Amino acid sequence: MAGSLVKPGLIAAVPGALLAAVFGAVAILRHGKPLHPEGRVGAGHLTLDPGGRSGCPLLDEPGDLDCLVRASYAMGTGPEAPDIEGFALRLLPEGQLEAPADVLFASTGSGRVGRFILRLRRPRHHGVQTTLLPVQASGRPLLLRLLPRSGGAGWPADYDLAWAHGTGAWQRCGRLSVDWVGGTDEPLRFDPIANQLPGTEEYRWVRWLREPAYLSARLLSPQAGTLRAGRSRAGAGS
Repeated sequence: MAGSLVKPGLIAAVPGALLAAVFGAVAILRHGKPLHPEGRVGAGHLTLDPGGRSGCPLLDEPGDLDCLVRASYAMGTGPEAPDIEGFALRLLPEGQLEAPADVLFASTGSGRVGRFILRLRRPRHHGVQTTLLPVQASGRPLLLRLLPRSGGAGWPADYDLAWAHGTGAWQRCGRLSVDWVGGTDEPLRFDPIANQLPGTEEYRWVRWLREPAYLSARLLSPQAGTLRAGRSRAGAGS
């Protein structure tokens, strides 16, 4: 009986609380956002050209969506030093999408195991980013991947979007183009729990892992996303 109480969500609540404490402490020390403190915002356009069925209705039908994106470095040391890339994607309401949908990516590998492991990137190098934690779509774990179509020191302006079920093969489903021209940082918040992709839901253990940290960061850094004076890196590949 007691053993049945040890559920994935209960286990995830412990590291979730620890993350909340850590993020809160970092937010106080930095007087701002604990992770991804500085970034660059751009306007994006996603063209969906799906192959296969992901289980997410939005990804399984051809279409075009305007987007808002923010690229950043997790620890705030990039692009001058190795750091974890971050990419926040907001799909804006249009057509069958009735409300904004947020998707968060981070630099990882792309293999069956590597897609679940964060990866440091060398200064001014960019590569694969995945959603790291799955959402549930039609009863199956769904991951998304962004793959730059070109290189260069600055943030890429062209990506392939793909999905996979758990450790399965990646299926390309669209192309994301980003206009970084004139982009600076803005006090934006992206929340994949509050703004979920339609037809998907968070696993309980993922929600219990994320929510305490999100709440802590928001309470202690209400102006998250705002660049500190004199620290803009908009023209430096950030």
